[in-house]
Parts: sequence; structure tokens; C-alpha cells
Amino acid sequence: MLISDNIYYCKNCKKVVPSIEDLLFVEDGSNLSFCSEACIEKFYSPLIDYFAGKIEKKRKDLNIVDEAALEALENPTFVDRVLHKPDEIWRLENDLKEEIFTFISKVNHNGEDIHLMALCFVFNHTPSFVLALTATSNDYFVQDFQVGEEVESLEDYHREIEDNSILDPEDFELIELKKSKLLAEMMTHRKEFDIPFEDFSLYMDYLRPTIETYDELYEFKDEDGDEAFAYFKAFEKSGVSFFYIALCTRIEKGEQSLIVPIISFPTIDGDLSNSYKAGKLIDGNKLAH
Repeated sequence: MLISDNIYYCKNCKKVVPSIEDLLFVEDGSNLSFCSEACIEKFYSPLIDYFAGKIEKKRKDLNIVDEAALEALENPTFVDRVLHKPDEIWRLENDLKEEIFTFISKVNHNGEDIHLMALCFVFNHTPSFVLALTATSNDYFVQDFQVGEEVESLEDYHREIEDNSILDPEDFELIELKKSKLLAEMMTHRKEFDIPFEDFSLYMDYLRPTIETYDELYEFKDEDGDEAFAYFKAFEKSGVSFFYIALCTRIEKGEQSLIVPIISFPTIDGDLSNSYKAGKLIDGNKLAH
């Protein structure tokens, strides 16, 4: 047979592998998979560079570029502690439901209390890939890592999500498949001048008002033939006008009908915004194209 359902490939080098067991995963709830550690590092290198730049700038602002606490990063016991027995765990999620976890541990190094901080992806309740690792004795610097929501443990957090959701694993799998398709399509059509992907987390607060007080709402069939919705709302941030777009699907659970966001994002590109105004305008005044 020339092709089959069981085709797996590395999302970085595109190498085809014979089995899903030959792939490596680093993020819970994501189908991004890789054939080797080298491909993982290459794929995420822009994100690593981004956080390295942010940390460097903050250190310069606080005048702690060469602080002695950085020597603690050479101690494997300290590093193992922050990754596997942290004192604090913080979770930050963007509108695409992508998660980054911050692990923080307090240790005594050369008679001084310092903190180690690690930004990580998590897979199967454990840190799977470290995006940034640093140490400091500066409390203000530590506070920059204490963002999002604090969770007691990774196991308890994921158990709480499962217990509180009326969606079942099949629903989550469907959502992830749709998200992958829509995200790939959106990233393909984005233009260089548009809002950078890494800044999407700065627009998280616009999702709720977009859905609750939209300017336009379109109904259409997605490529799977399922009922889908596109919500549009115009905003202004720092003197720049933009559209926020939320693409959703309907999931029926017994007597309940749920509108579930799949992806959402900001854009200053009118062409990109208009490309999602397909199907039937079911509510709102049609904005000028």
C-alpha cells in the first residue's frame, strides 16, 4: 500500500518514522512530535532565544547581570531539585491553550538563600523540556517568574482539569486535531508585518469579550463538516487598532450544547481577518472589508 493511516513524521525535520513509539513528545495536549532530542532543540530554539533575551534585559534593568547566585546552576543537585522537587509551580496558558510552567526552588548556596527558576514544557506530569534556567538572590527578579496560576502539583492540576470538565477524552482529542489544522492554516497565511506569534499571550484577555460582545459572528462548516463559528471584534491597544478572532466549534453533551474555542488570535491584517468571514453572517453588523 502506498499510503496508510499510520504515517508519522518529525515536526522539525519531517523524517517519516514507522511507529508512534519512535516519536518524542514534550507538551501535554499537543500533537507536536519529534524524532530526536536534536530536532526538539532546533524546533524550539527561537523560543529559547526569546526567553534568554527577556532574562538578559531584566538582569540589566536590575543590575544583576553577573550575580554570584548563577554559580548554583553548576550544581546538579540544585538543578535536579528545581525540576523534580520545586517549592513552587506556576502555570501560564495562552489563548491557544498552550502551557508553560515555571518551577521555583529556594536553596542555600555559599551561605546565601537564593532561588532557582526553570521555564519548562510538561509531558506526563513531569518537566519534559527546559526553555530557560536561571538563579538569583533578587526577590524582584523572582516575582517576574511568579505569573499565571500557582498549582500544588502537576498531578493534582491535571486531575482537577479532568474532574471539572464535562468533556471526555474523545472531545479533547477532537479539539486538539482541529486546533492543529486551524493553527497551521493561520500561521501559513500570516504576513510578516502582523502581530508576532510570541506576543499572542499579551492578548489573552480579549477572548472573553470577543465571544460575549462580538461585532460579527459567522457560522460555517469546517473541513471535517462540523458546525463551526468565527467571532470577530475590533479593539485598540497602545494606539493600534486590531481585530481579535475566535474560531469555535459546537459540541453536544446530552442536553447541553457547548461552544468551545479552538484557536483565537489578534491580527492587524485585514486580508487575514476577511479570509475567516466565510459561511453565513448570523449576527452583528458586517464590518467594512
